[in-house]
Amino acid sequence: MKFDSLCKKVEDTAGFIPTTPKQFEELAHRIFTHTGMSLSPTTLKRIWGYLDEPLSTRRTTLDILARFCGWQDYADFEKGYLPEAESGKVGTKTINVGRDMHLGDRLRLMWPPSRTCVVEYIGSGRWKIMQSEGTRLKPGDTFSCSLIAEGEPLYLDNLIHEGNPSGVYVCGRRSGISFVRTI
Repeated sequence: MKFDSLCKKVEDTAGFIPTTPKQFEELAHRIFTHTGMSLSPTTLKRIWGYLDEPLSTRRTTLDILARFCGWQDYADFEKGYLPEAESGKVGTKTINVGRDMHLGDRLRLMWPPSRTCVVEYIGSGRWKIMQSEGTRLKPGDTFSCSLIAEGEPLYLDNLIHEGNPSGVYVCGRRSGISFVRTI
């Protein structure tokens, strides 16, 4: 059954088979970090049979799981298409800084494992880190970046870390980043 093979692909992508409440929470977090879409740990527990409850999986849930594994959606997975290859369309959601951002606009950037930064656009393709968690980046650090793509690595060019030039820094090298606009 295709659904069982999708669960196996999710386990392979996550690097573990969820068997405890904490692992289902971690899987939900990884799915959100990678896709920007939420699945509750309870939903995941039902899918993996951890909870002995009836299961009626929505198509959007299957799409999120397939996207986590690299497919565009569940339909592509069912058709046997290969996950996104090394080249192709960039992410589902992008920000072209010159076109989409204004002074003072903020984004929350997220990438595994449990790393987040709130960044503020300060003009001319430059950003300032306002908050950070789980990363070496610190509030007050600045960098250049002109394109941000969901699910792709984020390259921080001309990073000034704690007042010192630090070159290029990459966020989400393997799994890519997700982002949301903040107020």
